[in-house]
Amino acid sequence: DLDTIDEEIKYARRLLDEIPDPSKNRVQFSKIDDNGYAFSAFTDDRNGNMGYKNVRILMFITGYDEFSCEINGKRSYGVTLYELSENHKMKWGLFILNCLLPEGITFNDVNSVKISRISTGVTIQIPIRYRIQDEKSMTPDEYDYKMSTCVPALFGHVYYARKIIEFVELNSLQGIDKTYIYYDPVKMNDEGTRRTLKFYSDNLKINLIEFTLPFNSHDVWYHGQLATITDCLLRNTGITQYTFFNDFDEFFVPVLQNQTLLETVSGLFEDRKVASQRTALKFISTKINRSPYTLKNVISTKRLETRFTKCVVRPEMVFEQGIHHTSRVIQDEYTSPSHDGSLLRVYHYREPKYCCEKETLLKKRYEYKLREEFDSVVNLLEV
Repeated sequence: DLDTIDEEIKYARRLLDEIPDPSKNRVQFSKIDDNGYAFSAFTDDRNGNMGYKNVRILMFITGYDEFSCEINGKRSYGVTLYELSENHKMKWGLFILNCLLPEGITFNDVNSVKISRISTGVTIQIPIRYRIQDEKSMTPDEYDYKMSTCVPALFGHVYYARKIIEFVELNSLQGIDKTYIYYDPVKMNDEGTRRTLKFYSDNLKINLIEFTLPFNSHDVWYHGQLATITDCLLRNTGITQYTFFNDFDEFFVPVLQNQTLLETVSGLFEDRKVASQRTALKFISTKINRSPYTLKNVISTKRLETRFTKCVVRPEMVFEQGIHHTSRVIQDEYTSPSHDGSLLRVYHYREPKYCCEKETLLKKRYEYKLREEFDSVVNLLEV
């Protein structure tokens, strides 16, 4: 019975009745005290270099401290605190609290974890948000999606309705199944932008995730972007085969005309030990700053940028993902090579100052279809 087998796979993966749908909802912060917030707790069945078996909790705290964990009424006797590498000495830093699973308890029995700050005795209960299975047991047919992309939290005034339409439609033309967009509804004041996000969310092209920091965003590195990257990595683990991390003004582009984005990425991950690919990018001049700007702007730098790379990853193989590189893989033998841009590159549409080459790969592939889809949605939404 194929339906029964499919349901058993989902159960084993993580989609239990007690766990909210990981493709929706919001990032829910639980206050520990004035110096700590916890969110996105998950069970981790990967027997790798970060301990085994652990319940892990993402936390924003103002400094290193000691915590204890209690799981299903039993104390964890292996509790460690892991600091993510891109906190940059800001007041609020992102950490992972690792709680070794007590004997006699299985992951599927764990629906929450009780954590306590030892110095103050403050205790809170954190619900399990994700269940990460053993990555070595996964097979390609288990994924719900082939490709997805994660967009960090929107802030500022550079994200407007037409730019979002262009981004979603171009990614869709490239075969990306889902786009995860983090946003703060309090700061999303433009009606056209709100209407556009709702339209794509209702039509299941994007997963729109509320992300409102419980403290001043100026006290954390880059408006808390690292938290959205980490949460999105967890959302895609076991769900998507390949996940991209990029902003609205960045697009992954296959270089060979006879290859799709999926074919190109699959080739780069042919070695089963490759966990992520750091992809070189080209800055594209935005002299014409009107959407669809991917069709209006083709002048780029001559040199490929290899420092501020963007990544495509196999989520289950990555423990810590940064903004420009993979910070830690889950097994020591997994690799995170840098790709030189010969097969796959990123177009970053930025300032109107670059020259003097033409980069027309996207325009040649999608000009007519993108313009058709773009105009259709713009007219529909009247934005």
